Amino acid sequence: MLMQRRYWQQELDSALQTIKAGKNQIVVAPDKYGKSSFLLDIANSLKKPNMPIIFSAECTGLESYIRTNLISLLQAYKDVFIEYEKILSASILDIDSKLSELKISDGLRRDIKILLFHKQDKTISIDDVVNVFISLPSKIATETNTVPVILVDDADRLAGMKSQHASMSALFEYAGQSGECVFVFASHYKVADIDSVNIPLMPISYAREYISSNNVEIKEAALNAIYNFSGGVPFYINYIARLAKLSSAATAEAINLLAKDAIKNELHTYYSERLRQLSPKELPIIVCMAEHDVNTPSRISRIIDYSRTNVRRFLSIMEEKGFLTLKSRGMFEINDPVFRKWLEVQVAR
Repeated sequence: MLMQRRYWQQELDSALQTIKAGKNQIVVAPDKYGKSSFLLDIANSLKKPNMPIIFSAECTGLESYIRTNLISLLQAYKDVFIEYEKILSASILDIDSKLSELKISDGLRRDIKILLFHKQDKTISIDDVVNVFISLPSKIATETNTVPVILVDDADRLAGMKSQHASMSALFEYAGQSGECVFVFASHYKVADIDSVNIPLMPISYAREYISSNNVEIKEAALNAIYNFSGGVPFYINYIARLAKLSSAATAEAINLLAKDAIKNELHTYYSERLRQLSPKELPIIVCMAEHDVNTPSRISRIIDYSRTNVRRFLSIMEEKGFLTLKSRGMFEINDPVFRKWLEVQVAR
């Protein structure tokens, strides 16, 4: 894995310098570029007084998000929250005695109890629970005299972690007010007005090293075929290299056959499901972009007979959904090169 990550050393150094300066930032890259791995690299590179804590979005909803990442906080501070597993598994009858054993303030005990047992107390609203959770890292930092770095993965999904009146997207606003923690958000688009660092595509020289590190021996032409298919996206380099190893494909011709088969089968199923995220108004726009190689609202609107204003609005929505990237003012591109190839195949049928 280290082979795969080394090419972003310049971006990693920049991110670490921003953290050292105590400033929040956002790591921006489309899906499959390795944002989660980049956050892990940040975590592994941090030195005291910083304490890295990764917030994962691999949850089923708001309450799951809070529970999952409360565990991450308690685990990171296990010297303070001794035997935190017993705290998490304690009953409402036992929790007070468990928390009383800890050297923390009464306020912090109360907050943890709220997060664990709010469902049993009808006077506590989900809005209160969200606010308590969002402020918890700063409160722990103050009491422990630490400077935690909260690494928020898939931050573009925070708005979906919500109830009727509360949303985890409030974390962005709180991050701008908190002076006790440093927040690093990872997202497929820039969702907050803070410093950003962009993850680049993997250069072919590192693709060669990465494939070799996985004990896959291929010729130079086969490497070029893998790279051309992937567009430099780490996920696809790994994906086709793995298929090549399983099938003993070592030539450019064999790699191209693997790629075509993947687009027709496994990736076809995945991309078909992804398209379900697009509305009937958005779908013709992204198809037009692939079929006619256009990337501005004005050119798209002339081809599909939508107003330029509506095209611009739907392009922005698709950026938020992770399909597009705004490369420069008014110019969007489909940010997954293999998905674009798949769209072109569908249009040609």
